[in-house]
Amino acid sequence: MDGVTLPLLSITLFTQLLFSPAVYLSMKRSKLFGDLLAIVASFIPFSITIYLFNTIYNGLSIYEEYWWIPAFKLKLGLLLDSTSYPFSLLISLMGFLATIYSTKYMEHEHGYPTYMALLLMFNAGMIGVVLATNLFLLYIFWELMLIPSYFLIAYWGTGKPRIIGFKYFIFTHAGALAMLFGIIWIYVLYGTLEIPQLSILITSSPENFYIFILIFIGAAVKMAIFPFHTWLPDAHAEAPTPISVLLSGVMIKTGAYVVVRILIGLYSSIMPSLTSLLIILSLISMIWGGLMAMVQIDVKRLLAYSSISQMGYILFGLTTMDSIGIAGGIFHILNHGFAKGLLFMCSGVLIHILNERDINKLGGLASRMPLTAIAMLLGGLSIAGTPPLGGFASEWMIFGGGFNSGLTIYTAIAIANTAITAGYYLRMIRAVFFLQPKHDLSKVHDAPISMAMPMSILILLVVILGFLNYPIITIISRTASQLAVI
Repeated sequence: MDGVTLPLLSITLFTQLLFSPAVYLSMKRSKLFGDLLAIVASFIPFSITIYLFNTIYNGLSIYEEYWWIPAFKLKLGLLLDSTSYPFSLLISLMGFLATIYSTKYMEHEHGYPTYMALLLMFNAGMIGVVLATNLFLLYIFWELMLIPSYFLIAYWGTGKPRIIGFKYFIFTHAGALAMLFGIIWIYVLYGTLEIPQLSILITSSPENFYIFILIFIGAAVKMAIFPFHTWLPDAHAEAPTPISVLLSGVMIKTGAYVVVRILIGLYSSIMPSLTSLLIILSLISMIWGGLMAMVQIDVKRLLAYSSISQMGYILFGLTTMDSIGIAGGIFHILNHGFAKGLLFMCSGVLIHILNERDINKLGGLASRMPLTAIAMLLGGLSIAGTPPLGGFASEWMIFGGGFNSGLTIYTAIAIANTAITAGYYLRMIRAVFFLQPKHDLSKVHDAPISMAMPMSILILLVVILGFLNYPIITIISRTASQLAVI
């Protein structure tokens, strides 16, 4: 374990699962104590991830292994390396911030103790996906991630939450089953599900093409890549805002992790034969998501369609199979996660203070809500690829990878699409904060402290990652150089 004596990865993974029932029970007696317990439980994984930064930065990895089901040669293996670290950082930080945000935003909602317990389980499931070293364990956490998120949408969502939650469950579970069939097929062929062993055993046999397709379907559904995207606008728009932060900012990135760790890491020989198809799907996702966002009047629905568009950029970068493009795709996972989480938190402030999310019924809020206005402007501009913000750096790398791979026309289309991104974000910000007010501003105020603090942290990250990104880029580039084939 490279000098680490404590089982830090096990603590990272299981703390929130173990704290979940304790938080539920303590909430019944004291909301304040339950909130503090939930915040501590979500902070521990983040603090460990930060503590291990130097280890990963120096090119080392942390591995823990325990026997799980010996009869099937299954081990509970956990790995934090240059591939899983950016994802673990995103999940643990956003989970921590969403927990803090929830304490104020959700305080008057029904079933609050149950909500907070499920939130911790949801966070733990996402962390498990990126730390697991065998495919069956990855699938277990994939499902653990799905079940609490379904209840969080169905029981605390808006609109028609039961129907929307059911649609979300059916789509994502169908994708999970496709991935499960691929995993079973791998076990039948190679007799193991351990990812390090499979990296040596997997050959270019014809069966692997179909396995690739099955696992890609599972990942594409989670990423909401066209044509597997139709569940996302409803689920992300109608989920309670802290859950929208995690769904759009974090959870859909676990699909990208599967692309990086399994499809590129184990099946790179198949990627060239599918490059054109994957690039076209990514471009359609970019353009379709952007055009749909352009015509939305609901703030959260606009942000949801934007996520479809941005996942197209991430898939585009990963599919280039160029070291710069792959690094850009992974870096954009972080930049989009932080910026989109910030934007959903801003939408939550509008809902919490004004009980309104229709941009045509808002206006003139900049003077009364300066923090929220700055946050929404910076988040939108970062995702639109505006220098010197983080999104510019990652999109620049994605486009560089596209040109290096000879995908000149496709890359030009992707670059042109950034104008659409800037268009719908500037339209939204102008309508919400700068047009003529359509309501009484005398009682309007900015975000309360427990909502403003997570937003402030994300504002700093959105700005800092634009020019002080060398440490995390170093980690990401190590993975990208190992995965690149050109």
